[in-house]
Amino acid sequence: MRRLMCLALILCLGATASKAHATDAALSLLPIEAELQALLGLGDELLGGASSLLAGNPGSLLTQTVDNTFALVLDTSLEQLNLVFDEVGDIPNLFGLSFTVGEFETNGVKISYVTLPLTYTFRSQRILGRQWILSMPLTQGEVNDAKTYSIQPGLALRLPVSANWAITPGMSVGYVKSSDLDQEAEQAGVSVSSAYRIPLGSTPNSIYIGNLVGYYKTLKVTLAGKEFDPNMANTVFRNGLLYSMPMAFAHELLSVELSLVNTLFKGTDTYTRSQNELAVSVGSTRRHMAQLSFLRVGLAVIQAEDIRGFRLNFGYYF
Repeated sequence: MRRLMCLALILCLGATASKAHATDAALSLLPIEAELQALLGLGDELLGGASSLLAGNPGSLLTQTVDNTFALVLDTSLEQLNLVFDEVGDIPNLFGLSFTVGEFETNGVKISYVTLPLTYTFRSQRILGRQWILSMPLTQGEVNDAKTYSIQPGLALRLPVSANWAITPGMSVGYVKSSDLDQEAEQAGVSVSSAYRIPLGSTPNSIYIGNLVGYYKTLKVTLAGKEFDPNMANTVFRNGLLYSMPMAFAHELLSVELSLVNTLFKGTDTYTRSQNELAVSVGSTRRHMAQLSFLRVGLAVIQAEDIRGFRLNFGYYF
């Protein structure tokens, strides 16, 4: 009996010690968890907040990547659709130099950025309308007074389906860093976009339909020197209509273009799930100038839940 009592006492003490050890281990995790939550306190700021570097506002890495990819649809692809329609033969490669400025405000957070979207298009001489597009958008931004920097290299292949329709699969990676916020993050994504042209009878006017679906995932996030994977993954839908009106001005052939675009974010929660933009641009008439070069200046007004702002763009392709 004495042996049984001793054995029971040993088991009881062992269980108590194990429980205490487990409790201590759990408690030891709490500061780490609290620290991580503090860094993510930023959970609002980094992953889905108004000042997020990754997603949810017009200045974030995800939104800018989608914007730049879609711009290839409503710029280079439309220019090529017109070349196909006009059956232009010898087509040179195309270098694109753009300058974009964005200003936004949401819940007291001021967001601004300047982007230099560089592109180079290799245009096929054998298959009219087919092109490889290399892009390298470089962005310097501000979240309130904190400086941010990002780069989003990408590659796309434009495939003509018909004289008025082209499909463009693409892939991209992105990197954003802010020393002021002690944050950096990486992202990768793939997308498929479409551009379709509808000529309006005997008039020179046209309607263009642009669509994009893309899948984007974070690769790595570093906060205050601590690296982790937030496992952010989003499917993004971007759809728009563009109305093109060629006209003569001061003996020059120009075109005015009006566009309405919606961007919808699915997957990991972001600060906004939907963004709308209304834009107007003026530039070279695509069907007459696009063979060699074209110039375009535009202004877009962006609206989303709790977000208001604008984007000014200057683009020259030659």
